[in-house]
Amino acid sequence: MKKFIEIYCKVDDAIEKIVKWFCAILLFIMICVCFVNTVSRYAFHHSFRAAEEIVILCAVWVTCVGASLTAREDDHVTLDLLQELIKSHKVRAVLYALTRALTCFFLIALLPAAFKMIKIYAPMKLTGTGWPQWVLYSSYVVGSIAMALGYLRILPGKVKALWNGTEEKSEYEKINEGEET
Repeated sequence: MKKFIEIYCKVDDAIEKIVKWFCAILLFIMICVCFVNTVSRYAFHHSFRAAEEIVILCAVWVTCVGASLTAREDDHVTLDLLQELIKSHKVRAVLYALTRALTCFFLIALLPAAFKMIKIYAPMKLTGTGWPQWVLYSSYVVGSIAMALGYLRILPGKVKALWNGTEEKSEYEKINEGEET
């Protein structure tokens, strides 16, 4: 089991690096396309037809895939108010594990619908670039799998820290205790 965890962590580290580079490249493309299109529009009175489509595609991919980076840091906005009010470390650990497990369940449960959308839109092309529309819908598949893997990576350590009462104070706790954040 320990060997499996080591392999999983190495693979997950590689996935995280790939996602970071992928998102950085997409953001660079978005900036360049917006800059070139803006200069072209105002200097030459010409806009590129595909510019908006490229920016939208990149933004969707950055959002879906980049969400996994936030999941790996456990920085997604969550409604953990109930968990914050509970004093028992063990109950907090169970609630935390339950909420993250439900998140992973719904990410994976929605995959069949995403595959159906990919299949439906496979023959259709985007008007500006001529790229197939399935490219847009496949962002959810890649993003949700990466996000679930990210949650699975942090879940054991966070649950153990909550169970033992060694976790860092949350923003809510810091604010209520008068500490600066």
